[in-house]
Amino acid sequence: MMKICDDIGEMVDRFRMTFLNDVRECIFRKDVPTITACAHQMGPFHQGDHADLPNWVIEKFLKHNLVDLAAEDAYESLRRVENLYREDEKQPHKLQPFHPNLYAALNRKLLRLESDKTSLDPRSYEEIEKLKRIIPFLVESRLSKIVRAAKSGAYLEMRKQMANEERWLCEELSRIVSEWRDRVMR
Repeated sequence: MMKICDDIGEMVDRFRMTFLNDVRECIFRKDVPTITACAHQMGPFHQGDHADLPNWVIEKFLKHNLVDLAAEDAYESLRRVENLYREDEKQPHKLQPFHPNLYAALNRKLLRLESDKTSLDPRSYEEIEKLKRIIPFLVESRLSKIVRAAKSGAYLEMRKQMANEERWLCEELSRIVSEWRDRVMR
């Protein structure tokens, strides 16, 4: 088997690029004229319009308070992340379903919120701090479950509940554990 990518950073970057190109629904807060982004014309959009746009475009609109994410697509909202963590802690042996792009979305959200701290209102500071506190706990809680899944061979059944980064890690761990078992038992 030939590995194309051995670097964890490359894999995480790849998942972040996948997120940026993924499409979500947003709702326009204000009228926006026709815009050109990478040779594609979009719009015009009117206040209240719903549109499915790539995340890299949505980020630009969010930065200027022109859109809100549709509630069902705001999977990186603080409230949802807190709820995910609470549910994950309540059931220590069950892997709660995570959106495949959750970690990439959280990373991009924090970058966006922190990019202009001079104009942030106190609620944004509070959101940044809460996310920074909860994400490490969430990652550690998930990590132990992913290691168990990789060790047990239950990866295939649990893969749909995992974020992209978790799937990759579980596949790698499962492969390593399997190879290790084969070598040790020869």
